[in-house]
Amino acid sequence: MSEGCATNQVGRGAQMPATPLELLHLVTAHDVQDLRSALAGRKLPPDFEAKLAKLAKGNLNDRYVEQHSRLFIALLLAAMEGAFTAATPSDREHLLRVLAYVRKDDDAIPDYLPGGFIDDQQQVRAAAMELKPLLEAFKVWRLRHQVPGMWRGQERAPSRRAVA
Repeated sequence: MSEGCATNQVGRGAQMPATPLELLHLVTAHDVQDLRSALAGRKLPPDFEAKLAKLAKGNLNDRYVEQHSRLFIALLLAAMEGAFTAATPSDREHLLRVLAYVRKDDDAIPDYLPGGFIDDQQQVRAAAMELKPLLEAFKVWRLRHQVPGMWRGQERAPSRRAVA
């Protein structure tokens, strides 16, 4: 991370807003609805999937954004299906707004600039801290309800191949 990152300064003297909520005004109702619709179809928009794949190959901060974004997405999908019921409509809307912000390339700090993902990280970190009890409850729920099914699916796959 560069020195500018440590002081919340990016590029040519641009400064980050004092609070993460100041940035969410850049997300439009259309941005949120577009993401909500894509998730209702159980897939991410191709541009967002590509961005998360790029972040997964980045530094620790980039990977933090990618991993937490995927956690938020998994929670939203489980909530949309009615399987995970602990997330309130307000919680779900907040996560959608944060994800829509991360999806944007031309946000407070355009992603193509050096340090361009710092604002995305700030949004994700703030949401993760604010919703920590909910995220922990979701992780426990997922371990109890989703992971066993994933393991059963993997156990069956080799036996099918062996029969074939």
